[in-house]
Amino acid sequence: MKSRKAPLSVIGILMALVAAACGGTTSSNNPSTQTGTLTVWLMNGSAPQSVVDGVNADFKAKYPNVTVNVELQQWGDIGTKLDTAFAGSTPPDVVELGNTLVAKYAAAGALGDISGKKSSFDNSGTWLQSLTDSCTVSGKLYCVPYYAGSRAIIYRKDFFAAANVQPPDSMDGLLTVGQKLMAAHSSDPNFSALYYPGKYWYAALPFVWDFGGDIATQSGGKWQGSLNSPNAQQGLTKLNSLVAALSRADKTGDEAKQDAAFAQGHIAMIIANGWEVGVITDKKSGNPSLLPNLGAFPIPSHVAGQTAPVFLGGSDLGIAAKSQHQALAREWVGLLGGTKYQSQMVTVGGVIPNTTSLVTLSSGLPAIFAAAAKNSRFTPNSPNWANVESSNVLQNMLVAIFTGRSSIPDATKAASDKIATILNASS
Repeated sequence: MKSRKAPLSVIGILMALVAAACGGTTSSNNPSTQTGTLTVWLMNGSAPQSVVDGVNADFKAKYPNVTVNVELQQWGDIGTKLDTAFAGSTPPDVVELGNTLVAKYAAAGALGDISGKKSSFDNSGTWLQSLTDSCTVSGKLYCVPYYAGSRAIIYRKDFFAAANVQPPDSMDGLLTVGQKLMAAHSSDPNFSALYYPGKYWYAALPFVWDFGGDIATQSGGKWQGSLNSPNAQQGLTKLNSLVAALSRADKTGDEAKQDAAFAQGHIAMIIANGWEVGVITDKKSGNPSLLPNLGAFPIPSHVAGQTAPVFLGGSDLGIAAKSQHQALAREWVGLLGGTKYQSQMVTVGGVIPNTTSLVTLSSGLPAIFAAAAKNSRFTPNSPNWANVESSNVLQNMLVAIFTGRSSIPDATKAASDKIATILNASS
C-alpha cells in the first residue's frame, strides 16, 4: 500500500496556521485573556493627554492583559522615522499619518487594508469626505480619519465696521468689500484688504475647485494635469483679479509670515487656518489686543450664498501591515476615532473632528473653520504627490500668474504638463 502524503498546499496552510497561533496576540475570543503589547505612534500635540488617557483606560477595561505604549513623535523627522520603522520587521502597530503621506505608505504595502472593516467603526458613515479620500488608495481603505484642519477668512471686525461693510457671500462680493476697504485705507501704502502671498497654493485651490476645475484627474491608471482646463482657468482668473486689486503682499513670497504681517495692523483679511488666530494674538510674538476685533467667515463661492470647497489638512490613523496585533490595533483606533473621543477632540482639543456629525460641537471662531470643513476636497491621491509639492509646481505657476510673467493659459499648461510627468513617473 502506498503511503498517503498531504499535498504541499495543505502542509503550507497548516504551517501558516501554526505560525499564526504561535506569534502575536493570543488567539482567543475572550478579551480578558488576550495578551500582547500595542505600540502607538501619535504626533506631539495632536491629542490632549486626557483624551489619550481616556482611550487607554477604556481599552484596558476590555483588554486588561494588553499593554499599550503611546509614543509621541515630532513632525520634523517623522518621514525618516516612518521609512525606517516600516522597513523593519516590527513597526509600530498604529501610526498617525499626515493625510498627504498615506498614499505613499499604502502604495508601498506598509499599511494594512481595512476596507472590509470600515463598518466596524462607529462613525464611518459620516467621516469627512476629504479625510476619507486621503485614506482611500486604488479603491481600498488604509486608515481611519483622525482630525482635520481647514481654512477660512480671518478678518478685522473693526475695519469692516469703519468701512460699513459686512462679510460677503460671494466672490464678487469679496472683491466689492475689498475695494471699499482699500478706499477707506487709501492713505496707508502698506494696507491690504486681502493679503495674499504669491506662493500660497493651499488658498488657490478653493478657487480652482469652486469653478469645477481640478489639479489632475486619473483615467486608465494614468494621470493628466487639468489646471489648464477652462474651469480651472476661470477660478484662477478670479483669484488673480482679487490679488491684483486687494493685496500688497509679496507676489513671490509664501504664507509663512502672514500671521506676523496681520498682527502689525495693516491687513483686513487673510485666508488662514483656525489655529492662526492664536499665532496672530500670541502674547510674545503677536498682538493680543486684536482678539476682540477678529472674526471669520468661509471662503465664499462664485455662486452667491454658497461656500467654496477647501483643502482639508489633518491626520489619519493607520495600522501597520506587519503588525502582529491587527484586531487590537483596530479596537484602539476605533476608540480614538470614534464618537466618544472625537467629541472630546473638539471640546478639549479644539480641532475639527473626523465626522460631520460632531462639527456643531465647535463654538466661537473654531466653529467657522469646522463648518468650512464640511465642503472640502483633497489633492490627487498619488504616492508621487509629495514630489509635486517639493518641486514647487503650483507655487511657480501662481507666481508666474500674479507677477505677469506668464499668461494664465501658458502658466497652467506648463504646470499641468509637469504634474502629469511627476504623477506618472512610476506608473
